[in-house]
Amino acid sequence: MNYLFGVIFLLLSIWQLAMTKRSFSSLKKDGNENTSPFILLGLWFSFIIGIVFLLAAGYYVFRL
Repeated sequence: MNYLFGVIFLLLSIWQLAMTKRSFSSLKKDGNENTSPFILLGLWFSFIIGIVFLLAAGYYVFRL
């Protein structure tokens, strides 16, 4: 059961980090002066959530 939770958290982490990268790339390409400055805080928080999911996956698989 722990391996199942580990795999789920690993998949969530990969998805979260991929979406963060995709959003950042889109922001770099399409952002202008009308873009909210708070979007960077949202991207940073999204990256942190991806790292937390990765750590949770490591905890469930390897029992760190």
